[in-house]
Amino acid sequence: MTHLAHDLLGDILVPTAGPEFEPLNWPKAGAYPLFPYHNRLIGAAFEHEGKRHEVLPHPALGKDAQHGPAHRRPWYVVSHGADRIELAIDYRADADWPFDFRAVQRFMLGDNRLDVELFMTNTGETSMPGGFGWHPYLAAGFENAASCDAGKIWPVGEAGIPSGSPPETRGTEKPFPGENFTIFLSGWKSAAATLNGGANVTITAGLELPHLVAHRTQAYVCLEPVSHVAGAFGFPPDTQAVAGLFVLQPGEGRSARLALEIGD
Repeated sequence: MTHLAHDLLGDILVPTAGPEFEPLNWPKAGAYPLFPYHNRLIGAAFEHEGKRHEVLPHPALGKDAQHGPAHRRPWYVVSHGADRIELAIDYRADADWPFDFRAVQRFMLGDNRLDVELFMTNTGETSMPGGFGWHPYLAAGFENAASCDAGKIWPVGEAGIPSGSPPETRGTEKPFPGENFTIFLSGWKSAAATLNGGANVTITAGLELPHLVAHRTQAYVCLEPVSHVAGAFGFPPDTQAVAGLFVLQPGEGRSARLALEIGD
């Protein structure tokens, strides 16, 4: 998604400057899907069912991979109408991800509302670990309020993402600070931000997206609903499922819903 604007309240997402960009350097604008994982994959490698899998690291991150490869590939239009569109990708295993899967995004516009549905199905012949999420860049600077009601926050390790230590109870102060940060939250029901044009945006999600990454700079705030905790591939095996990482058997799928509600 390159643009999302309200006819009275202006840009909801930071608008993408042009139609073309380097896929490995997504502009800090619009919104993109996170399949089949999000955030850093430390060492660009993981173990699944006793086998080590290596993927290509992201050029900007040294030895780590990031955000999965699906948003860097062409998607095709399955169907579209005046108020909705469905996009899909049939991913074939390659150096960026060693499993086949099909992913779908559905966008539906309503009155002051955008509904998003995400689907992922294992189309391969072996089981596949993974998860998904959505990464919007909301048009909000430091001077604008942003908050989330999440009850848990995950401690981060040296890599700047959760390392597997249990989440901690979050304090009663739910507003986000007006400064650069990235935090990893769980147990949330809604996240909100006041945008530069005056709109108030509230993001909610179903139980399939129980975790949230909040990332803020002067130019934007990202409130990212996700199915698993960042770094979960590197957690001890007995804690990965608790952290939201799931395993899809051949032919098995998962889905999730989220919504953006826009007010003034």
